[in-house]
Amino acid sequence: MAARPGSVTFVAVLTYINGILNIIGGVILLITRDQMAGPNGGSVAGITTAAIISILLGIIVVIVARGLLRGSPGARTVVTVVMVIDILNGLLMLFTGQVASGIVQILWSLLIIVLLFTRRANGFFTGR
Repeated sequence: MAARPGSVTFVAVLTYINGILNIIGGVILLITRDQMAGPNGGSVAGITTAAIISILLGIIVVIVARGLLRGSPGARTVVTVVMVIDILNGLLMLFTGQVASGIVQILWSLLIIVLLFTRRANGFFTGR
């Protein structure tokens, strides 16, 4: 197997951070759900569901990050699909008046895709 390129390590570290932040955010949401619920905050059940989804997604993202470090083509595919969805969301943001956020999201997602498909990254994920 080819040596892991720095670009893949960089993307994996960012993915780990994202997953950990999702887990922390979900836990905080669970802890504060009673304070957030109310006349304008939504139902406790809805907030609990959002918190659990955030925690589960965080766990999945951490697993995917681990797969990136090991050279899993499936992990690279998952990250690529998520980045394409982020690009589409960024385009939507452009048309809803959130131009700066949309541009940042699009550029960030494109950067991650490019880093995952460099020549060295391709060699790492294909085992050459």
